Amino acid sequence: MDIIEWCRENDVWYLQLPLEIPEECIKEAQRVYEEGFFVEHRYGDGDGWCSASIHSFVHKSVRSTKSGWQHTKNPDGHGFKEENVKWGWTEIADYAPETKRWLEDFPHNHYRRLRFMLLKPEGRIEQHHDSNPPRDARGARRNISSAINLAFYQPENCYLRRCDTKEELPFKNCTGFWFDNGVEHEAYNASDENRYHFIVHGGNNKERKELMKKALVERFGRDVLKEIDE
Repeated sequence: MDIIEWCRENDVWYLQLPLEIPEECIKEAQRVYEEGFFVEHRYGDGDGWCSASIHSFVHKSVRSTKSGWQHTKNPDGHGFKEENVKWGWTEIADYAPETKRWLEDFPHNHYRRLRFMLLKPEGRIEQHHDSNPPRDARGARRNISSAINLAFYQPENCYLRRCDTKEELPFKNCTGFWFDNGVEHEAYNASDENRYHFIVHGGNNKERKELMKKALVERFGRDVLKEIDE
């Protein structure tokens, strides 16, 4: 079986990204906030939860993708058809050049939404999962590679946890995780500071698959590779 299947069968819902994230990304997230780019994210699923896209889409008739920073959902969530949009860097890239540079160097074959995520003090993300349509009883919709969650700034007294076991993702500043968002999860910021995360959506390539294999070995040891076909 491949890594995704192995993680699903063994109920592994996160793997830590074995890469360093520059601390400059913290300052850039704060700057994006100070410049007023964040918009409310998925109204009804949380309180104090906001997002801003550094890479997103616009309608093909629009000359530049810079104005796409407000498009934090998939195209259909904003009333667009996939075939009528184009993807690219938004105006926010001008305010976050180090973040953009890191993302350009990060293994990928294409990018879709790349979003700064803000959870304000006392902010809460209600219990939910991100599988669409919902996963079946066997968990077939679960996919640990569907999103990467980067913690640029993680205050004390702030968590993201799965709802069944209450296990928390071990976030620290400038750490990242492959995160199976098909698992029911919730988050709460009990601090008096903003929490700044970043979500990566985009296609895998051979280099990123090797990076995921390295993450698996770092967590479970080399013997785990005997169970992986890749």
